[in-house]
Amino acid sequence: MSEEIRTPPYDNVAEQSVLGGMMLSKDAIADVVEVLRGNDFYKPAHESIYEAIMSLYGKGEPADAITVADELTKRGELERTGGPAYLHSLISSVPTAANAGFYAEIVQERAVLRRLVTAGTKIVQLGYSQDGEVEVLVNEAQSEIMTVAERRNSEDYVVLKDVVESTVQEIEDAGGRSGMQGVPTGFVEFDELTHGLQGGQMIVIAARPAMGKALALDTPIPTPTGWTTMGEISVGDLVLAVDGTPTRVSAATDVMLDRPCYRVSFDDGSEIIADEEHQWLTHTRAAVLVGAGAADAGSASVVTTGQIAASSQRHLVRIPDDARLPLCHDGGIEPGTERAIVAVEPVASVPVRCLQVDHPKHLFLAGRTFIPTHNSTFAIDIARSAAIKNNMTTAIFSLEMARNEIALKILSAEATLNLQDLRKGTLQDEQWGKIASTMGKLDSAPLFIDDSPNMSLMEIRAKCRRLKQKHDLKLVVLDYLQLMSSGKKVESRQQEVSEFSRALKLLAKELDVPVIALSQLNRGSEQRTDKRPMVSDLRESGSIEQDADMVILLHRDDVYDKESPRAGEADVIVAKHRNGPTKTIVVAFQGHYSRFANMANEGF
Repeated sequence: MSEEIRTPPYDNVAEQSVLGGMMLSKDAIADVVEVLRGNDFYKPAHESIYEAIMSLYGKGEPADAITVADELTKRGELERTGGPAYLHSLISSVPTAANAGFYAEIVQERAVLRRLVTAGTKIVQLGYSQDGEVEVLVNEAQSEIMTVAERRNSEDYVVLKDVVESTVQEIEDAGGRSGMQGVPTGFVEFDELTHGLQGGQMIVIAARPAMGKALALDTPIPTPTGWTTMGEISVGDLVLAVDGTPTRVSAATDVMLDRPCYRVSFDDGSEIIADEEHQWLTHTRAAVLVGAGAADAGSASVVTTGQIAASSQRHLVRIPDDARLPLCHDGGIEPGTERAIVAVEPVASVPVRCLQVDHPKHLFLAGRTFIPTHNSTFAIDIARSAAIKNNMTTAIFSLEMARNEIALKILSAEATLNLQDLRKGTLQDEQWGKIASTMGKLDSAPLFIDDSPNMSLMEIRAKCRRLKQKHDLKLVVLDYLQLMSSGKKVESRQQEVSEFSRALKLLAKELDVPVIALSQLNRGSEQRTDKRPMVSDLRESGSIEQDADMVILLHRDDVYDKESPRAGEADVIVAKHRNGPTKTIVVAFQGHYSRFANMANEGF
């Protein structure tokens, strides 16, 4: 017994009524054209008649049964569409053209249902094919459904008229933003150069890793199988994360010389040699981390060795519960205890080195008392400008910083409050007033932060699609590219990063939003006399440079020369600009507010 053949959803009467109304009134054509495209009609004859009407309408000519028949004759389609008699029957079947727009909505709804059926069929075929990775198939299925939801035209081309109309709309929108066509970054000279970040662009922002993870080469580092030292660690080795679980070293610098160093002493008699900018996960009795709209006294925060040395506060470094440590690391560590930093003294510079781990918190243990260290990343000024200043929905996917840390930096920048004062909680009444007034502004900002651990690219794409549908997503920031992992076996890390780069470019085009990918530079620039970075310094570059529409390199002279006359300045080097000129733009670096700003007195 054969199955009943099911007809795809369509409404023949509604299609006829739309065409009849369009041939009765130009006003009806104007109503319908906002709703329908030619391929929304189920019957090919109706699509041909619609296209003939639109051709006449576009030329300013009348579109009645006579002129439409003539247009179809010129196209060689008159007989195929039913001839003049059918055109007259379409008109006679419609009592009034006033309802043409309503009929058009019925036709459009049926077209969406047909596309849903087509998408469902494709998804079923994907499921049965078993050809390819499951995540890739799921991504393709999501794309099919998203295409239906957005009622996209299935054509790969578009007529010039439609492009010109959308371009005129962009010009009008830009006029409303003082000439800004894309997403404003808040940096005046940069926005003048680029006209803002454009939809479909992939922008790479790259810099050398922050100098905040350097330890002496003889620093003991615990591993799942025993002890090693900072100087012996290699990329791929396993060390212990802040929670005592094994974590893999994803990056390690060469040995660095001539860095200002300190001896950090703890209350149990242990010592560690660290550089001035080394970062510690600590808390004090008055420490404050802003998150979820509340201050939590005693919460952990990140401070540098130099900041601890200058502070009169007693900093406590949390030691993880050893119940989660491998047995070989008993070592007499009391579960859940703390180590107080009792002294920070400058010492002669020693060779130091930085590690980066793939643990979600990016913290690893160092020293015989398991003292945590932290990896930090670049600020998020562009996202702040887009979401807070311009009310544009922005998503930050942070693979390095926790969301509370991001919130703290944003609060510092927006309220112009010293970041370290916020971390320590040493605030006056006036400063608390600034926080209160700033919180209202932050509460209404369409800024979404996701610091989920081990996010895959497929997850990021799915979340971006939902934000586009529900909140009209305008900007995506990924922090950062080299921390992404596919979880699959690949020939090389460079190949994997290259795949991420291409996928992010496709995401930008698919959602028509700028996607910013933060990246790291290798040590190439440090071998040059002027220390200035180049595009070729992109770490694990692969196709990053090729895929990127814009590559922005950050450089500060005073990082390498403490006596530099340009202290407090930073170079924003637009090293690649597919749609415009390249240029170096000088901005102010206001580290105490955790932000960059225009050189003029106007912060942003």
